[in-house]
Amino acid sequence: MPIERDEAIVLGRTRLGDSSLIVSLFTRRRGPVRVVAKAARRARSRFGGVLEPTNHVLAVYYRKESRDLQTLSQCDLVTAFSALRESLLRLAYAYAIIDGLAGLKREETPAEALFALALEAFARAENGPKEELEDMLWRFLLAALADAGFRPELERCLRCGKPAGPGPVLFDARAGGVVCGSHGEGGLILSPGTLERFRTLSRGGRPPAPTAPRETGEGREALRRFLREHGLGRDPFRALGLLTPGS
Repeated sequence: MPIERDEAIVLGRTRLGDSSLIVSLFTRRRGPVRVVAKAARRARSRFGGVLEPTNHVLAVYYRKESRDLQTLSQCDLVTAFSALRESLLRLAYAYAIIDGLAGLKREETPAEALFALALEAFARAENGPKEELEDMLWRFLLAALADAGFRPELERCLRCGKPAGPGPVLFDARAGGVVCGSHGEGGLILSPGTLERFRTLSRGGRPPAPTAPRETGEGREALRRFLREHGLGRDPFRALGLLTPGS
């Protein structure tokens, strides 16, 4: 049985039996991997407090291709991102990153770029200005979608190819991006401010002002619909919905 040694992000965990845990990891080389951490809940467990969601770890596990669950042998902490747990708001954004990460890469596929994007997003969630947390999350999701081959079209109408804007445009999640008013049916209206914010963040830029409430609502709904339409995992805004009215 091959032994794998890889960096990983802890996505979540559930109890197994009286003392063990099933742990969801996002590994640098293989993407999502589920492992059993035997006796992890015992007081003197060799895993200690390492298996906390958002932790960046170095995991050693026994891997067998015919199994859905692998066996965790060792796990050492690399980065704890401990400041995330000191702020409910920052922690909610960290869980939003986890929810996005969980659906954007299939098992057993290379994940180096997405892994690096997630670590950068956690660092920004931990240390960045609070007024830039929404932009941080959108930037991560847009970059992760591009890495997964699902980059939304934000510049030109998907139907006619003409530049979208400068006025409000429709975002058609099923079609894969923006359409002009002449060709859109049932899409989500994006105001010029929301569209320009999406474009700036997708290029890796920094918008000049914090996200306005209208932009927050439009942008979250557009990303939520896009992820749902393309079967890309959980709603990344569910944790934030508990903190922000109307989310």
